[in-house]
Amino acid sequence: MKSTFISTRNVALLVAAGLLAGTGTAIADETPTATTSPAPTAKPVTEYQKAKAAYSAAVEAYIANRKSSQVQHKAAVDAFTAARKSYGDARKNVLTTYKAELTAARATHDAAIAAATTDAEKLVIRTAHRTAVAAATAKRDAAVTALGVAPAAPATPLIGARPTPPAKPAKVAKTS
Repeated sequence: MKSTFISTRNVALLVAAGLLAGTGTAIADETPTATTSPAPTAKPVTEYQKAKAAYSAAVEAYIANRKSSQVQHKAAVDAFTAARKSYGDARKNVLTTYKAELTAARATHDAAIAAATTDAEKLVIRTAHRTAVAAATAKRDAAVTALGVAPAAPATPLIGARPTPPAKPAKVAKTS
């Protein structure tokens, strides 16, 4: 049997394929229309959410306060360090001068004692040495007093306690 291209079976298949293809293109040609969806309803804010928002704001304020306190304290420590170094250098110069005066008085005393022959001369030399030491000590004390009080270290800033987070609400068991 010779089969022909145009048979009832082939025609039925071609018609079915045409209908399906035609339907697909018809659907593709349609443009979707914009539909308005209902506006989302806002959930009511719970007490926990309010407390959590307040806690977040308190933490941000705490962090900002801590950072500004640290910056101020660092500046105060830097100023203190410079003042302490300046005071120490000035005091060191005063003490170096004092030690040089004591050394000179001691050298003069030792040379004079070695040359002295009588007890009266030695008594005068010791009195002169004590007077020189007292004068050097008074000069040193006056210079240290003129320097003023040594700089005091800045106090550590008090930043307060970290805020405590709100307690989470207990979960309610579902009833069926």
